[in-house]
Amino acid sequence: MVWAWQQWLSPRPKQRTVTTNQTAFSHLGDAALYEPLAKSDGLWVVRETHYLKNPLVRAGLSGPPLHIHRTQDEFFKVEQGVLGTVRDGKEYAVTKDDGIFSIPRGTRHRFWSHKTGTEDLVFTIWLDPCKETDHILDVNTLRNLTGYMGDCQKAGVEVSPWQMLLFFENASSIVCPPGTSWMPVWLLTALHHGLAWWAESVLGYKRSYPEYAKET
Repeated sequence: MVWAWQQWLSPRPKQRTVTTNQTAFSHLGDAALYEPLAKSDGLWVVRETHYLKNPLVRAGLSGPPLHIHRTQDEFFKVEQGVLGTVRDGKEYAVTKDDGIFSIPRGTRHRFWSHKTGTEDLVFTIWLDPCKETDHILDVNTLRNLTGYMGDCQKAGVEVSPWQMLLFFENASSIVCPPGTSWMPVWLLTALHHGLAWWAESVLGYKRSYPEYAKET
């Protein structure tokens, strides 16, 4: 239950759309599509398609903000188009000819559809380790993120940085706001924990929602 004063302090959609039955799920309307794929070894991998016709994709805004994964390494394999990435301050334009592009845990990074691309961006993404069930970035995290952001878009409500921060906190990941590049990871982590406590305990946001995520 969200109290009226919490809604006033931090507006949010009043209703959540049930998306747990969707095999593939959209991101920011028709900007991107996420397709979880089954692997024989039990690990998860997601194919992302970012559609160049969408203005958010063309502007490089369909990817996540700058962030850090504290417990997982991240991997990308481009199938089509050009993936833009920043890894510890250095920008890369990754294509299928580059093979697997990795982001070690503890690294500040983000990714998007690079401006040099002339076709839809298609790539697979996975994190390792990914068999644990608590406090990692997994498919449920992506479902929560896309479900919430989709409902904000439908309701004409701004995406709350507090809710986004709490989603990332639950996945042992840290959002890196502008102006924090000077902070060591330990200090940024402590700040993130404190802000996440405020988002959850005071503003009433949740780490996960049954309408979005298939909890195990």
